[in-house]
Amino acid sequence: MINCSEAKKISLASILEKIGTKKVKQTNREAWYLSPFRNETTASFKVDLLKNLWYDHGEGKGGNVLDFVMRYYKCELKEALQILDDESFSFHQPTFQDNAIEKEKNYEIKVIKPLINIQLTNYIQNRQISLKMAKKYCVELHYSLNDKSYYSIGFKNDLKGYEVRNKYVKMCLGTKAPSYFNNNSSQIILFESWSDFLSFLTLYPKAEKRYDYLILNSVGTLNTILNSDTNNYLYKCTNGESDKCIHVHSDKCIKNTLYKELKYDIIICCFDNDAAGNNATRKVQDAFPNCIKDGRSLYPNHKDLNDYLMKT
Repeated sequence: MINCSEAKKISLASILEKIGTKKVKQTNREAWYLSPFRNETTASFKVDLLKNLWYDHGEGKGGNVLDFVMRYYKCELKEALQILDDESFSFHQPTFQDNAIEKEKNYEIKVIKPLINIQLTNYIQNRQISLKMAKKYCVELHYSLNDKSYYSIGFKNDLKGYEVRNKYVKMCLGTKAPSYFNNNSSQIILFESWSDFLSFLTLYPKAEKRYDYLILNSVGTLNTILNSDTNNYLYKCTNGESDKCIHVHSDKCIKNTLYKELKYDIIICCFDNDAAGNNATRKVQDAFPNCIKDGRSLYPNHKDLNDYLMKT
């Protein structure tokens, strides 16, 4: 396991990108984000890129990498080191790497088309994922990034961003957000990544329309997903005849006076078998203790569903 000194050298900016924190502005010395600790519209979370320290002006608190991980995951030092040591949190970027005064949008999607490129289809098949399923849910993206041209697999999220993958690249173009597939089921399965989602459909193709599916695309989106005031992924508005819906001047539900109830009888979590996955599963269990199932019982000795698929 890494020690405290090594952990403090891990790039805070990389951790924030990993968990899906929205960056609003960056200079050569600092970056400003919407706080990962609450919902806000004005960025109040600052990272000193030279010192690799953070400060949340909304709370008046700050610290180093370990302080952030312990605060974000609500854990002690030992678990924070385990989270940072896990391969899903392997950050190799330097603490500061951009000399631009202002970072603007530095990419442009040139072409979106069906997934046919042989290098990309080989990548899918090397991961043992059904090419038929991949072609149904993914596209082939051609894009420019920092004035260079690339092509990758693209998996669209609900804010029209794309999770981008190929043999060498793992990133998001656009705003990080979940991807939701509604089949009007009473059960929903939660995945961390699209590769796990497609691995599940490869293993159980007949289950494609049996469940609803929510792909986080980053464990950092989970806090918003669990907040009934900010999404309709897991919650539904009660209708005008219900005593759970407060009426103001009419039979219609009014924003901020609305009671939401859970859509699903069963929520199945198929997260990674690592510290971040454990933490995400606990959060869902705490929110919905009576209807959650831990789907990791399917792959207890494997990192994730795709790892299970590849080794079986």
